[in-house]
Amino acid sequence: MSDNREVNRREFFKSAFADIARMVVDVVAQKDTNNPPKKRDYLRPPGAVEEGLFNNLCTRCDECIKACPHMCIRGADTDSGARVGSPVIIPKDAACKLCVDFPCIKACKEGALKPVEDIRKVRIGAALIDRRRCLDYVGGNNYLCQQCYKQCPLKDEAIYLEGSRPVVRAERCVGCGICEYICHEIISPSAVKIFVRR
Repeated sequence: MSDNREVNRREFFKSAFADIARMVVDVVAQKDTNNPPKKRDYLRPPGAVEEGLFNNLCTRCDECIKACPHMCIRGADTDSGARVGSPVIIPKDAACKLCVDFPCIKACKEGALKPVEDIRKVRIGAALIDRRRCLDYVGGNNYLCQQCYKQCPLKDEAIYLEGSRPVVRAERCVGCGICEYICHEIISPSAVKIFVRR
């Protein structure tokens, strides 16, 4: 009986400590209410609801992070601008592979990630190519990279070639970040960057 009481007591303190730690992180990460909110520059997983609602619904349980088979979702750190521990995607490190069954969305029981019926409906962000850095633009006709185009899951829809140079159709880009990831592997910093849709 004393063993059961000790286990229950241990679980109680473990749970209480986790709750207190979460509250401390929230207080430390809380923005000064006198300052206007900064524009969001971090990316959320597929199916993420509007940011204010997302922050109300997301419990930072890490279930979407654990469910991602490609480990592209991670908990935000203090430098990201996102709520600490909330799920973010950093494409240059690991791009979203747009899984057919979206295990990250299925893992979210709180509704912060809503079902998406087709990859074309995903709205993580949108790609932008810096033509001053892109090898297909600065390399002239003698150099063909086109990796962002070749690797895009929506090739010829979200990104197409104009001559030999890649061009993004922002309205069709889902923001998976595969183009940014592959470009970052070739040149750093990447000539392709995924931005939050405004």
